[in-house]
Amino acid sequence: MARDKNPNRLKKFLLYILGYRPDEFGLALDRDGFVRIKDLLQAVNEESGWGYVRRSHIDEVVFRDAGNDLIVREERIGLSSKNDLSFMQEGVVPPKVLYFCVRRRAYPTVLERGIYPRGNQSYVVLSKTEGLALRIGKRRDQKPVLLIIHARAAYDSGISFGLQGELIYTTDHIPPEYFTGPQLPKEVRGETVKKEPPSRDEFMPGSFLLDLDKNATLKKQELKRKGVRKDIAWKREARRRRRKKG
Repeated sequence: MARDKNPNRLKKFLLYILGYRPDEFGLALDRDGFVRIKDLLQAVNEESGWGYVRRSHIDEVVFRDAGNDLIVREERIGLSSKNDLSFMQEGVVPPKVLYFCVRRRAYPTVLERGIYPRGNQSYVVLSKTEGLALRIGKRRDQKPVLLIIHARAAYDSGISFGLQGELIYTTDHIPPEYFTGPQLPKEVRGETVKKEPPSRDEFMPGSFLLDLDKNATLKKQELKRKGVRKDIAWKREARRRRRKKG
């Protein structure tokens, strides 16, 4: 069912996301309370009935915003009032386990170096549930690698955590010893499977043509040798006749 495309309706939805529960939608605000518009659009489009929303719709909402509740700074959007960000907490004790998804291509590097914030993020965004972690991860990779974060152990070692809402935890870095994930495939680890060399009897592409060429060459050499033998026999017969005449 198509949802009403009234800008005021969209504004209320954006105010709820940015001012109350960004964590419900797999979003984490930066330390200034802003989020990338691109990330916001992805989250909004994932919701039933909001797939039509584009950047132009958000721009229209901001333009029509008489109360100046929303602010756009370059490619980020947030609330004008910081008083509405009470859901953002620092220095919290995380649960025993959290979840994080990484792109398949980046997984080998993450295993070696640990988890760091993406280039456009202020911190690492961890999820309380597997489902939310997968939702966030699929925005960058349709089949992301799900990691289990041993958050309480990391906290006990001195790593600090923040909380946004009820479902999103944030931190600066997760070292490799504090998460587990699936084993890398052999080809990714650099291991190669030893292959037996093909036997001489095994058909190889082009071998039939090579055999034909070889046979043709041998025949030419054979004919040449026969020609030489005939030539030598003829000369011997001529010398024998001359000796008889003499």
